[in-house]
Amino acid sequence: MICQERVRLLGNYRDAATDYAGKVREMVELAMGGRESESNAKRVLCRAAWEAAESSRLALARHEADHACDRAGNLRGVEGLDAV
Repeated sequence: MICQERVRLLGNYRDAATDYAGKVREMVELAMGGRESESNAKRVLCRAAWEAAESSRLALARHEADHACDRAGNLRGVEGLDAV
């Protein structure tokens, strides 16, 4: 049985990391297109998205360290986490 709190935390981390990656892509595209001022503004949003991803990662790590849930469990078929 997979710990539902771990599933929730994994989903949060996945979503936050995906958001961060998207913001980085946008920033890079702006910079490579010569739109430095827009790229610099996007950098602030990247930092906030990175902080959210890091917070999610730490919450997952704390849960895994403090809770004896099955970390080796197969997440395939778990609603919303099929791609993990």
